Amino acid sequence: MSLARGAARGAVWNFATVLLERGFGFLVLAVLLRYIPASSVGVVAIGSAISDLVRMISVGGAGEQVQAAPGDLAVEAGAFWSQFYASIGLAVLLVIAAPAVAGLYHEPALALVLQVLAINIVLTAFLVVPSAKLGGEFRFRALGLISFGSTVIGGAVALPFAIAGHGVDALIYQRLAGVAFYAAVACAVAGWRPPLPPSFAVLRESFRFSLPLMQASLVDFVSLTAYVMAIGLRMSAADVGRFRIAQRLVEVLQEIAFAPARKVFLPVFVAVREDPERRFEATMYMIDVLAVIIFFCAAVSGAAARPIVLLMFGDKWAAAVPVFAIMTLMAPVTALYGVINPLLTAAGRTSLVSRFAWVNVLIILAAAWFAAPYGLIVLAWALAGRGLLTIFLFIPAMRIGLGRPVAPLLKLLILPVAALFAARVAAAAAVAMLPGMDMGVELLVTAGVAAAVFAAVMLIFAPRRVVRMAARLRRALIGRIAVENGFL
Repeated sequence: MSLARGAARGAVWNFATVLLERGFGFLVLAVLLRYIPASSVGVVAIGSAISDLVRMISVGGAGEQVQAAPGDLAVEAGAFWSQFYASIGLAVLLVIAAPAVAGLYHEPALALVLQVLAINIVLTAFLVVPSAKLGGEFRFRALGLISFGSTVIGGAVALPFAIAGHGVDALIYQRLAGVAFYAAVACAVAGWRPPLPPSFAVLRESFRFSLPLMQASLVDFVSLTAYVMAIGLRMSAADVGRFRIAQRLVEVLQEIAFAPARKVFLPVFVAVREDPERRFEATMYMIDVLAVIIFFCAAVSGAAARPIVLLMFGDKWAAAVPVFAIMTLMAPVTALYGVINPLLTAAGRTSLVSRFAWVNVLIILAAAWFAAPYGLIVLAWALAGRGLLTIFLFIPAMRIGLGRPVAPLLKLLILPVAALFAARVAAAAAVAMLPGMDMGVELLVTAGVAAAVFAAVMLIFAPRRVVRMAARLRRALIGRIAVENGFL
């Protein structure tokens, strides 16, 4: 199978399984939120952000090491044991610090949440290497099915506790059960088990490789989710819960529109890292496809934000509607950053990955910290607006990774941006002309108008681009490809 077909088919399997998993996951979440108050969601959101942040630090870089050196058993051993030792140490520290952290947030229930979720930090060490092995072999169908299974198991465990009125316990047990299932099944499918501990020299080399990526994992997670920790210090737990629901919807949007393709980026860039022309061509193609897909999803979901939130979670979550609609405008940053990180990692420039990630997260934390006291709407606009500044910081990173000017890449974003805003304005006008619609009708009208306008703008102003993109995707998925002539 050619590189392009492996990447394209992997992305399609990722999309199908992510769509299935997230669809089921949101059915579970919709039921849970009927029983769980916003304050409980806020407490668990803060606890999850803190524990997941520690978890991301402990295992950051392990998967990248395995994929960057496929088949090297010494690298696998070093990656696992270095991250396992780190996860044990950090989990113990979190258990000890939990009461003090709970006092900082003035939420006594947070201490037990953190202590229980510390188990996830250790469990994650057992799933990173087998998942990386499966991803490096483009076995994304297996990974997707495992992830779906973990969602099903987590939901099955959580629902009885939620219905019985144990909201916090339900959310905690959901996370524990899902991670434990994923780790066990991923090891079995990959045929992997923890190797014997390697020599100190191997561990030292593993830490040397992964330390910058551990830092990048830290700041990446803060930039995507964990900045809710800063918000929790500036808002009530109930407002944090409402914000977290909007934030989670944005994360799912990104997972559906972008994450399926993102998982294949590192293997692709590793394959073409010695060929500058193929590397640039692959990057152009990725950004071209991603820009259209992710801006389309942002246009439709943002336009239909009100019926999406209210139909899923009920009227008590209405405050999350404008927050979700505004935060969908963060799509440009997501598309660019998702390409930059694996591009620099494959080139061995992991220190640059860490530096750019730190700049990105500091901007996000500043926006969250200073905007949170002014309410959810101001906070959402501050987070969306900082994306414009961050794009300018990504330009030198892309130039370093590609070794050439990146203006042709950035031009690919102009038309999708225009199509997004045209779609949102058209959908808002449709709602204004048809007041009092039923929520189901409003969902169909807003989503349909936004989708039609976005597609019309793309087809009117760039018909050849759309046709060429569709043709290349078709060739990658089902057609013959002469890989010796390039990526496609």
